[in-house]
Amino acid sequence: MKLSLPIPSQCHLCGLRIDSTMEHHLWCSHCHRQMALHIKRCHCCGLQIETQADKCGQCLKSPPPWHQMYCLGDYQYPLSTLIQQIKRQKRYWLLPPLARMLNSLILHPAPMVVTVPMSWHQYLLRGFNLSEVIANEIAKSTPQTQLMPNVFLKHARAPMQKTLDKTARLRNVRRAFSLHQRPKASHVAIIDDVVTTGATVRHLSELLLDVGVEKIDIYCLCRTPK
Repeated sequence: MKLSLPIPSQCHLCGLRIDSTMEHHLWCSHCHRQMALHIKRCHCCGLQIETQADKCGQCLKSPPPWHQMYCLGDYQYPLSTLIQQIKRQKRYWLLPPLARMLNSLILHPAPMVVTVPMSWHQYLLRGFNLSEVIANEIAKSTPQTQLMPNVFLKHARAPMQKTLDKTARLRNVRRAFSLHQRPKASHVAIIDDVVTTGATVRHLSELLLDVGVEKIDIYCLCRTPK
């Protein structure tokens, strides 16, 4: 999929004219500030925290199976709007700058990235997997990082996670995904567009740990706040 990058004169979010000094030329300085990229977050779960500690109390008490989660911000305006514009309106040119912004937050890139899969039915309906596009952008801009496709499989009969509550997500995810092939690295990053409850990336992390992967990070555009 070709991701062309037009230079509009208006912000894709609010419609106001864009300051010519803005680096990305896709949204105005006001909307960019609303992304709140520098809010303090737990290094493990990606949720906002008020303290200066690196981890929240919940992750200290019960650590997730991954090492660190990197995300741009919460799944709310303006990031939620941008993601919906990409998914539903096929505004693919909005994705490369978001992927580069995410990549700039990653201090120690994993040598290999893998993606949260879609079922063949979902793929036919949408035409692309947003996680794969993000992964391609990150691998392209990080020479030491390789994308390994098709590590996981998504089974078509399983309900979509977004249609379920937290308890049902945890139960559903174990029959929704399976390991297709073992990654050829000991440090792997799983890429998703939005992490909601964390049930999907938790299960995928456990699948990787079961086959000998030693360190797992999570890269996502957004984290759904509690």
